[in-house]
Amino acid sequence: MSDLSPAAELYIWGYPLVALHRTRLLFCSRSPSGQLNHVDDLATPTDRGVVAPNNDTLYSSGWYDLRHGDLNIAVPPMDHAERYWNVMILDAYTHVAYVCRRHHGVTGTNVRVTFNPDTPPANDASKIVTIATPTAWVIIRVLVESPEEIAEARSLQHGITITAPPSQPIALTTKAGKPTTIAQSGAEYFSELKQYVDLDQPGHWHPQLSKAAQSILESPEQFTAEYLFEGVKYGEKLISSLSTQGNVIRNGWSTSKNATGFEDDIFKRAAGAKFGLGGHQAVENRSYIAVSDARGGKLNGSQPLTLRMTTTALPPCNAFWSLTAYAMDLYLVENEIQRWSIGDRTSGLSYAEDGSLTITLSHQRPDDISNWLPVPAGRYMLGMRVYEGHDEVVACKWFPAALVAN
Repeated sequence: MSDLSPAAELYIWGYPLVALHRTRLLFCSRSPSGQLNHVDDLATPTDRGVVAPNNDTLYSSGWYDLRHGDLNIAVPPMDHAERYWNVMILDAYTHVAYVCRRHHGVTGTNVRVTFNPDTPPANDASKIVTIATPTAWVIIRVLVESPEEIAEARSLQHGITITAPPSQPIALTTKAGKPTTIAQSGAEYFSELKQYVDLDQPGHWHPQLSKAAQSILESPEQFTAEYLFEGVKYGEKLISSLSTQGNVIRNGWSTSKNATGFEDDIFKRAAGAKFGLGGHQAVENRSYIAVSDARGGKLNGSQPLTLRMTTTALPPCNAFWSLTAYAMDLYLVENEIQRWSIGDRTSGLSYAEDGSLTITLSHQRPDDISNWLPVPAGRYMLGMRVYEGHDEVVACKWFPAALVAN
């Protein structure tokens, strides 16, 4: 952009790095770096750690320093072929590598993660994964197929191990600023960014800074606070403006074309870090948000809606799909049957004789609760996740059916 100042360029370029390190310092102030932290239960309304949590998978995560040597990821055989599992590895600039069911199946695997700034992650069935920065964030997800078998899912979750060299530091950190308030740092942002760049130089294939922006990074103290602050304000404005740019809306559902990866686009990468740090790429999971019903109205629990999916309109995927209802703050809400998501694994779903599935969305309990997803009493948000979607899902060509008033 011709009107982009070097300070604004540097703010946008560095945003993912600062967001990731602030997240690391926050997480590791609670659970030490250098080892996995397991979350042994599905998300409920009491969980407020992340917005829009899924109610489908168990999570484990860990932060590692690859300067101390390679990691070994060992995945045990799953209990059956339909068990979804996934290991995501992010570098400090949010480039993603996958060790997952799509690549390795369900018979178990061992993969080595190594520091290599010269080679982008291949994202295939390789037994060696290259990560471009010393800092690596590992996130594990294992599907819970029903409440009755959560113990089995938990056993598989804990069975996925990360082995680091003995010299890998295991330590608690001190929090930095909140990942959600980066712009509030003003001119101090650039000194914080320099600290993280000194720790994590980008891969040689990562987008390069202009000479003018590089000079700010090397010596931010040489520039006035007013000039740097203007760069932060303008950079933040541009990132925020991308929150819905690239979205495609069909049948009242919205999803982002940008979920396939950001490549060399520093603007999209910064927006991805701001609005979905650690989120999946579409090839693993495409997410849809219902922005209106079939008549264009906002979703409100006082107005029951139905989602009818014929046999040809069910989400086309190799793994699973789910619907989750959220309050407007994007957290789960208590309901009388403690059901926060509904999908193809939900026990007792009732299909019609023609194979179609009709889901009821309402705050008030219907006579038949088999296909009922309880929603908040007033305005709410509804999300659909499609894991290991077919090509039409990944390419942003398939959309859920419209939500129809009862």
